[in-house]
Amino acid sequence: MEAEFLPFEGEWGRAPERKFRETVVFVHHFAGSTRNVLRHVKMANDLGFDTVRFPLLFNKVLPGEQLPITADLKFGARHVWAGQLESVLNSIPGRKIVYSFSMPSNGALEAIAKRRAKDVAAWVCDGGPFLQIFKCSWNLFEHQFRVQSKLIRGLYTSFSYFIFGRGLEQDVPKFLSQLPDGFPILSIRGAKDPLVPEDAIDDVFKSSTKLALEILVIPNGMHLDGLKNHDDDYRPKVSRFLKDHATPV
Repeated sequence: MEAEFLPFEGEWGRAPERKFRETVVFVHHFAGSTRNVLRHVKMANDLGFDTVRFPLLFNKVLPGEQLPITADLKFGARHVWAGQLESVLNSIPGRKIVYSFSMPSNGALEAIAKRRAKDVAAWVCDGGPFLQIFKCSWNLFEHQFRVQSKLIRGLYTSFSYFIFGRGLEQDVPKFLSQLPDGFPILSIRGAKDPLVPEDAIDDVFKSSTKLALEILVIPNGMHLDGLKNHDDDYRPKVSRFLKDHATPV
């Protein structure tokens, strides 16, 4: 089957046997790449879903010559990521399921809310979205990037808050209010995640009770390692959720 054009060098992943009409659209984690979602792509393909993945812009700790500013003059990487996801969703016919990871899940929430989920059947978010941005950014530089100096770590943390986009605490309730009643979300967390504690994710969803929110806690999970290291905890719940909110071909 000839692949349709996708913006931002997006890639299709075709199911060996397509069983569902929805396309699963993956949004990889910050400082990662489309390679990081290959396990998840294979899982979705094996279930019978076509998939799409694309590389995020402004995906490095220190940006290049350009700053993350959208066409409508919103400043912050999360707004750029939201715009990317919107463009990708617009390019895919039919209904979609969004599957996002860590910090870019904040951009995914914005994109889904902006279109009021009119063509988004469900959302799987792993390790995000989250608030407590300073704390989680500090954890990122301490545990993942191994920045030893607390002074330099603090500078990176402050800079990241600026680059990701300020005002998230005010935006999240607004975005959640734009989602339809009963919109299905599967929120995945690692109980031993050193980067994003569970309460940072809880802080996002506590402002809305109208969503059909399901929570999957991986008891020994770290950050985003559920499918890789805890398959028995991860795969059955995610597979059921995807199939429950999809339309058979």
